[in-house]
Amino acid sequence: MSSNIRMIIFDFDGTIADTFLHTMKITNILSDEFNFKKVHYDEIDFLKGKSLQEIIKHLNVPILKIPNIVAKARNELQKDIQSIAPIEGLKQILPSIKQANVQMGILTTNSKENVEKFLNVNQMEIFDFIHSTSRVLGKNHGLRKLMQKHKLKEHDVLYVGDETRDIEAAKKEGIKVIAVTWGYNSHAVLEKFSPDFIAHTPEELFNICVHHIWPGLSF
Repeated sequence: MSSNIRMIIFDFDGTIADTFLHTMKITNILSDEFNFKKVHYDEIDFLKGKSLQEIIKHLNVPILKIPNIVAKARNELQKDIQSIAPIEGLKQILPSIKQANVQMGILTTNSKENVEKFLNVNQMEIFDFIHSTSRVLGKNHGLRKLMQKHKLKEHDVLYVGDETRDIEAAKKEGIKVIAVTWGYNSHAVLEKFSPDFIAHTPEELFNICVHHIWPGLSF
């Protein structure tokens, strides 16, 4: 079997780990300290239909304080990490994807320590690397660093994420991207950003990998 794909890079929050409600809680905890609006639970669907840039504007988040907000949010999430569950069904399909003889890694704006603890608690330590970046609105730089480090070209890599910023990052680097609809952004807004593929369930994610990325692959 021949394949151009040599590495699959996954986003973490919302793609692998079901952190959405925890993030909403932490956002509201930090809103007083950093002087931005709280998230009301009746506007969650509204926010899921917005890009991160639009959410930042809607909540009046001070741009210059975003690095400090992210750092504090990581620390707050560490308190909950043992109670955070994987996306339902994802844990079961990841080993099968790994059997395709590709590297699998994580690119995240969360901390490496949080991701490692989550993977350990949930017995999901099958990833080859975890790369943490502080660039909330510039994950393409992380993708570029990973390609350079592993000596890969754009067509060697597939990226999987749940937000419009993941799609934008992949497109900036010329990487094919699968958008998953179980995370932070809705199907409707993800579709507007034209990902290469959309998966509504982990099973669909697996099928996309089998039928579109590795034709003829079977287990």
